[in-house]
Amino acid sequence: MSATVQAPVDIIRAEIIKNALQSAALEMNKTLIRSAYNPLIFDVKDFGVGIASATGELWSDAPGLPVFTGVLPASFRTGIAKHGLEGFTEGDVLVVNSPFENGTHISDTAVYMPVFFEGELISFTGAMAHWADVGGMSPGGWTVDSTSIYQEGIRFTHQRLFNAGEPNHDILDLIKENMRVSDIVMGDVYAMIATCRTGAERVQTLCRKYGAQEVIDVMGYILEQTETALRRELTSIPDVVKSASVRLDFDGVDREYEPVLSVQTRIEGDRMIVSFEGTSGIASGPINAGSDATAAAVAQAAKGLLDPIGPANQAHLNIVEFEWPEEPSILSPVAPAPCDSYGYVLTALTEIIQHSFADLVPQHARAGGYQMVSTYVMSSPKTKQADSYVFAEPVQGGLGAFEGHDGACQMFAADGDASNTPVEIIEMRYPILVDQFSLRPDSAGAGEYRGGMGVNRHLRVLAENSLVKTASENYYDPISRGAKGGRDGKPSHFEFILPSGEVEVHPERTSDAPIAVGSVVCTRTGGGGGYGDPALRDPQAVARDARDEYITVEEAASVYRVSLLSAEVPGGYDVDEAGTEALRASAGA
Repeated sequence: MSATVQAPVDIIRAEIIKNALQSAALEMNKTLIRSAYNPLIFDVKDFGVGIASATGELWSDAPGLPVFTGVLPASFRTGIAKHGLEGFTEGDVLVVNSPFENGTHISDTAVYMPVFFEGELISFTGAMAHWADVGGMSPGGWTVDSTSIYQEGIRFTHQRLFNAGEPNHDILDLIKENMRVSDIVMGDVYAMIATCRTGAERVQTLCRKYGAQEVIDVMGYILEQTETALRRELTSIPDVVKSASVRLDFDGVDREYEPVLSVQTRIEGDRMIVSFEGTSGIASGPINAGSDATAAAVAQAAKGLLDPIGPANQAHLNIVEFEWPEEPSILSPVAPAPCDSYGYVLTALTEIIQHSFADLVPQHARAGGYQMVSTYVMSSPKTKQADSYVFAEPVQGGLGAFEGHDGACQMFAADGDASNTPVEIIEMRYPILVDQFSLRPDSAGAGEYRGGMGVNRHLRVLAENSLVKTASENYYDPISRGAKGGRDGKPSHFEFILPSGEVEVHPERTSDAPIAVGSVVCTRTGGGGGYGDPALRDPQAVARDARDEYITVEEAASVYRVSLLSAEVPGGYDVDEAGTEALRASAGA
């Protein structure tokens, strides 16, 4: 637990201060959205923000990618370990993106600053966001076939962007001169600095109003109370050991290596202990994920089981105890292991933990969701630098269903907190035409509660010298597993429609492949698993799905055992009660 609070806490004032810090984090969120240059940040919201104590304990966060919020405390703590608490000065702004310092990959860069009040270090504010480029071997980052961290871009380890309020032009110039789309990257750097300063000003305002020590004491109390509530929830789950594993398709480099992710989750009273026995060792390709990111992904799954609605703080990160393997693995790599495609193992980890508890925590735990998918269309010409562009986006898919609820459609993998890039933004800013953006009806897993559907996203390339890079996993062993008798969702894949009309199907990822003008890059994302026997689905819900073209009349009969009749309204369907009763009776027999 957190250190015991010495002074009595006024619970009314505690609520005021807690919510004020939550509002401060939300204001940081809005500052970043309104000032960022990259659509991946201001529209997709591929970022996280947070406010932490002077020792790096998370006080408040705002909507964003949970894994980013989860690794911000590691960003602060590793900075403290490097510089010491006395090594920070008011006005400092620092940068870190090393997977071995804060867990994810080089593209996910954290910018943070110490917050002082009356000369005392009170807290840290920080933002982590996916930069448009990081200077590595592949435009835009997310290298799919790197073999060393040194190929993946510039690695920052708590260097100062600002020193005591003064810009550090050496570092800022280094960033500018090593990025393919430097204007966008530099714009985002300053947007992140503004975001940190917004949070710092709000913390200082609270300290002026209530006193710094009261703010510190209150947040210590809040963390203790949150942990107590989480442990109470844990005691409502029977003591159990849940084991789950999944085989990944490919590490991007070595075809002989078959990466396996294995996790064991033990509930013992008010404790949750997670181990990874059976998980593969460090991969030679870039699917490794740093231990801090691994811990954040597990905490994300645990929060979904125990406290899915409330805002996050350090208690949600501390509630899980870890038993790490003695040897480094794909979940705890060491330098110089490549880590640029880390997201697959984290998505799989969150999904298989959630799925494994679907029978014990049916009100929160869901069937498996789709694996992370990203599409890149970019250019890095040898001559005219002004023609460089990098369009990147994670593409939405379907999440798993759970008791009483169909799975969500058009959501980001594992958590749903990233949006799509609006068609208007794509076509205005990049030489790309969006031919289609629609739900993928055949992707959802059937069940009493249907899984969410994936999407079809078709991008037509308009510029010469363009490249395409695709990111996906778990085609052969999908993580979108059904629960309680529900069926699995379909995995993702890509199709390239060439100008000749030829269609190339790509079930695996593609690395910086030249793509001809007029080609269409089709991303077909996976759906979520279903929950419960499909033959128990409400026939009216089946008719509604057929009307909305989520399923066909044939699928209604063969999978859901519901007979449908065409209604008078075009495209409408009525339930054939007698036919449905006969179908379901035969299925039961």
